[in-house]
Amino acid sequence: MQIGMSLTTSYAIERDPAELMDNLTEQVKMMAELGFASLSLGDHHVTRNNYFQVLPTMSHLSAFTGDMRLIPLFLLPFYNPILLAEQLAMLDVISGGRTTVISGLGHQPEAHDAFETPQRLRVSRFVETFEIMRLLWKRDEVSYSGRHYNFSAVSINPKPLSESIPMWIAANADPAVRRAARIADAWVINPGWTPTYIEERLRFYRDALSEFGRTDEVSELVVRRDLHLAPTREEALRDAEVLFERGYRDFGEREIQESLIVGEADACISELEQLQDMGATHILFRCALDEPEQAMQTISILGEQVIPHFRG
Repeated sequence: MQIGMSLTTSYAIERDPAELMDNLTEQVKMMAELGFASLSLGDHHVTRNNYFQVLPTMSHLSAFTGDMRLIPLFLLPFYNPILLAEQLAMLDVISGGRTTVISGLGHQPEAHDAFETPQRLRVSRFVETFEIMRLLWKRDEVSYSGRHYNFSAVSINPKPLSESIPMWIAANADPAVRRAARIADAWVINPGWTPTYIEERLRFYRDALSEFGRTDEVSELVVRRDLHLAPTREEALRDAEVLFERGYRDFGEREIQESLIVGEADACISELEQLQDMGATHILFRCALDEPEQAMQTISILGEQVIPHFRG
């Protein structure tokens, strides 16, 4: 099982962006030194806080990633597929063929308004963008006729270094999970889902893979998890007390208790072994406490004590 990080790129507006980028770069350097498998960044738009946009940020950080896989996430309905296909192919060239893409549907009304992409059309825009990028990466003189995009004899160059860039789909609702089973190279599982619920949804997903004849074709299963690690369980719980008191992201009380990993290295290993038994092949962690010192502590414990356990 491979272990990577999805680093936070959303920060309070009063914080200094240059300092934040320096902190992010230091985290990536440590990850590369400690043997993490991948770096992922998220996607959000027209925000009132500081949000580092995924493609330029990933391009900058790629110089410090060593052998890590680069896994940017894109909310596809907001993007022109030809332009995004060109840019991602270039990122793959820059990274030496280490790029994978997570595609998400997203739900951000203010961004849909700003980009003039009606929410009622987001699924069809998602699917067309997904299809078009795959076609453009694989061959020249591509023609496409869809609801949103129509073009003839389009080629992009350079193409990805491999035949195509792997495309994963982050999905929660039944239709989106079925879509992932039908067209994606992997399904990316929500970080807030409890282990029991993951098992339930995996049955649904694997039934869909079987229905579409892709059981043998799709080998990766990606799980996102949020965590905070410290040298001892007591220290971790003390650090994370604020998360339990005021709530954490959109997690419910049960999800905070069962899905948010708070503890020492052994507790994290136990959680990962449970996910590995379910079939997870790649874990993307996100620091629940993302102040620089706390994030570096979690990254350090993962790299020095958790990752070596799964290499053996």
